Amino acid sequence: MKKITALITVLALLLSLCACGIDPSINDDPENSTKPSAVSDGKLRLAYSKAERLDPFTASSAINLQILGLLYDGLYKLDKSYQPVPVAAKNAIVSGNTVNVTLAETYFSDGTAVTANDVAYSFKLAKSSPACAEKLKNFVSVSISTANMLVFTLLKADPYALACLTFPIVKNGASGEAPVGSGRYVFQKNGEEIYLVVNSKRSGFDPVIKTISLVPIRDNGSVESSLEIGNTGFYYNDLSSGTYSRINAKTVDLGINNFVFLAFNSSSELFSNQLLRQAVNMAIDRNSIASTAFQGHARLCYSPFNPDWYALASKDLVVTRNESKAKELIKQSGIDIASKEISLLVNKDNAFKYEAAAFIRDNLTALGFKVVFKDYEQDYYTEAVELGSYDLYIGEVRLTPNMDLSPLFGGAVGYGIDPACPSAMRYTQLLEGSCELMDFINTFNEDVPFAPLCYRNGAASYTNSLKGELSGCDSDVFYDIETWSFK
Repeated sequence: MKKITALITVLALLLSLCACGIDPSINDDPENSTKPSAVSDGKLRLAYSKAERLDPFTASSAINLQILGLLYDGLYKLDKSYQPVPVAAKNAIVSGNTVNVTLAETYFSDGTAVTANDVAYSFKLAKSSPACAEKLKNFVSVSISTANMLVFTLLKADPYALACLTFPIVKNGASGEAPVGSGRYVFQKNGEEIYLVVNSKRSGFDPVIKTISLVPIRDNGSVESSLEIGNTGFYYNDLSSGTYSRINAKTVDLGINNFVFLAFNSSSELFSNQLLRQAVNMAIDRNSIASTAFQGHARLCYSPFNPDWYALASKDLVVTRNESKAKELIKQSGIDIASKEISLLVNKDNAFKYEAAAFIRDNLTALGFKVVFKDYEQDYYTEAVELGSYDLYIGEVRLTPNMDLSPLFGGAVGYGIDPACPSAMRYTQLLEGSCELMDFINTFNEDVPFAPLCYRNGAASYTNSLKGELSGCDSDVFYDIETWSFK
């Protein structure tokens, strides 16, 4: 009888727990288990993906790459204007197809000096890494001239090549998860707990936040919810989905190097005509595209280059919108645009670009064009671009930090653009040093092989208890982490 009574008591207790919404079973999901809030224990908590190692040369997830940026330095880092700032480098000379780099006196977190052997070893790993392969594709090789000097050989000349020397530097021969680096923080692991602590060997870095705890998440979709429920304190969204939804956190925009453009089909009966391309370029309402179509998460641009780029400082690039002048150009072309239809291709799965296409359609209709809207789902859109089934399409490319336009001039995203157009030829001259930047831009404005629309922004969200400038940049969302603190 006592055994029966005891059993009834246990069952009653379990039922009461379930009625209160408490699962009596053990919860081994780190995302749902009881944890300190994002900052309640005096540490910043950041999400990371446990699906891959925190290896700077194999990681591909955005959240892990952001964290790895705290652990490793490059020869250079980029400021908010994409200007290279020396870190492990003391200075460099770019001349033709070579880049000569002299190392500064810097140290790994274990106290050993960073040498040319370490840099050369890291470069070779970075060349084939998911994060660095694209920006290092113009770098053919590296040789060591002395213990603190290296020579990089380029495939083609590039006066802005230093912006690509931001690859992570590790010790010669190091491999695996979180090899020793020289970055702002140091990786530490205690059982299942992973955290970052300030690198005491890093000079000039004295943040308020001394420790960062890493919280494992299953997938990128969990990062936003992790911030909203207070498990983590920071979340960055590059808005590549084409939508933005407000979340319960403070949010700031970060300019990124994703260029959105209107491409002309150079084989098109109408847009093989330069005057018609100029007319379209002059009629586009870029202000409405950036502020309304992209909901303010974009910066309008008048050249193919990022408007934040240091090389454009003090240069007047504005193409004044002028519908009357655009109509004059159409008249000068001698083409009866009203007698022909033109197709405008857009990916309808991306709301930002779909709305941008609607503005462009209205702008062109006002000029007298008959615009047929081709709004396709992603797969069909991509196929149509590759087949040349359009007169115009809205495209996007993420440029490398040296603002390399090669992907547009005969490269991976150059669909519809004549690789032998005057702009492409002039761009080659710019890289070779036989013309100035404004010479290229002036040629581009005459030629208009494609119409620049805007550069997109990403959005950084953070817990209300975190304070600081929080003005990160494209290359480092934690750019100013030394200014961060808790309320």
